[in-house]
Amino acid sequence: MTRKQLFFLSITSGLLLCLPWLFSFMGWILLIAFVPLLLAEEQVIQRKNERNLYHLFLLAFPAFLTWNLCSTWWIGYVSWGGMFLIAILNSLLMTSVWWLRHLVRMQVGAISSLFSLPAFWLTFEYLHHHWDMPWPWLSLGNGLANWVKIIQWYEFSGVLGGSLWILVSNIFIFLLIRSLSCKTIIQSAKLAICIIFILLLPIYWSISRYSNYKESGSALNVVVLQPNIDPYTEKFSGISPEEQVEKLISLTRSVGFDSTAIFVAPETALPEMWEDSLSNQHPAIPSFSQIFSKNPGVSMVAGAMTKRRFRNDEPLSSTARKSGDGNYYFDVYNSALLINQTSAIQYCHKSILVSGVEMMPFQKYLSFLSKHLLQIGGVSGSLGAAEQPTVFTVNESVQVGPVICFESAFGEHCGKLVKLGASMLIVITNDGWWKASPGSWQHFSYSRIRAIETRRSVARSANTGVSGFINQRGDVLKKTSLNTSSTLQASIHLNTTLTFYSKHGDWIGKISSMWSGMILLFMAWGWYKKK
Repeated sequence: MTRKQLFFLSITSGLLLCLPWLFSFMGWILLIAFVPLLLAEEQVIQRKNERNLYHLFLLAFPAFLTWNLCSTWWIGYVSWGGMFLIAILNSLLMTSVWWLRHLVRMQVGAISSLFSLPAFWLTFEYLHHHWDMPWPWLSLGNGLANWVKIIQWYEFSGVLGGSLWILVSNIFIFLLIRSLSCKTIIQSAKLAICIIFILLLPIYWSISRYSNYKESGSALNVVVLQPNIDPYTEKFSGISPEEQVEKLISLTRSVGFDSTAIFVAPETALPEMWEDSLSNQHPAIPSFSQIFSKNPGVSMVAGAMTKRRFRNDEPLSSTARKSGDGNYYFDVYNSALLINQTSAIQYCHKSILVSGVEMMPFQKYLSFLSKHLLQIGGVSGSLGAAEQPTVFTVNESVQVGPVICFESAFGEHCGKLVKLGASMLIVITNDGWWKASPGSWQHFSYSRIRAIETRRSVARSANTGVSGFINQRGDVLKKTSLNTSSTLQASIHLNTTLTFYSKHGDWIGKISSMWSGMILLFMAWGWYKKK
């Protein structure tokens, strides 16, 4: 093959990989998306050139760059420079992980090295959920988010199980194509049978589970509010905080309180406030408390930027900032609040922050760069973060798990909320930053995965959409349109049963990490023996 043909195959893989993030019905394409790249690499390997490793890296990079750029271009609405930086860095990481198997090939051969690829890739996805620059957005298993009938087994494996399925399917389909080109009929037949089992068994089990699954738990009436306040022109400059609160109150009154147990408002729906006296400090709180005092049993979960002042004898956090007059230090948090007829207001802080926007990666070592962070939501510099998630107690029998924006892309985080007693998940987010782009529905679809992983119903409130309700099977019960002011009401089931995934988290990632470590140690030992 010529260089142009090889480059074309690489780009083809990149385009196939991005399709599920552009069109919700294209998830199935991931099962063959890597095949063109694998075929192109096979051609390079057969040349037996001493510079093959260099060429293989350059061959894979266009595929991953295409995937990242086409899938997450909407980040450019906030910062085009930031979008290109994220895409390039993530593409380099993906290429490096993909390329690692070629180092393995030099010691154990081509076929054996192929099966080191899932271990390396799953380790990469697992670490991308847990290190200081988390970005699991393009985890392969996320591409199947809208195919809930065939991913019911995520309640055991989590999203990494989907990634494993996709990788193994691609490897066996590639081996089949290569075997057919070599005209090895018996081997081709064996591979075809393997592929049938690999593809059909998970699908068959999942459809059976989907058809037979019955939602458990009592029902609760919930209302999600979508105020539709533009974050660029209204949220932080065009509309006063008082007007924004009045809009929320108007939406709650338009629904009524007779059968409603919980109202859900978006991330940063309430004005900025201090935590020292949340029960009476800010005018927004009495406004809602007065409504709920007349309607006992009704609660609201809403987002706000909150501040906490450090005491003089209290050690400062790495994210502490000095007041304008220099008299005290404080932290700023992206928070969720639960307001009801009681005087005590429950609140929790976002624990997984967006790298480069809400936090400076490796803050301990790079704090001098914090002034260059993107400014979103009126806050610059790193926000404070909770060390552990927190659940809200609605009443004696109901606890809910608040999930703030980016946290909904992390299965283990939601699993922790469930283990703490959450019988449903409440996702609050803005998403208006992405306008009418695929980013909004991508984020919504990840909540469908969280519902399956934890078998918890999800109520989701997004400032400009998409808001809605998702049941324990991952079905969308109701959802709003983008850029509309609206309310939705639904009766959703509570569940207290723990799934295997909720109990054990990303166990596939942990096993893959150990296996990858063993492979690397084996390679290092081999190089040592040669020397």
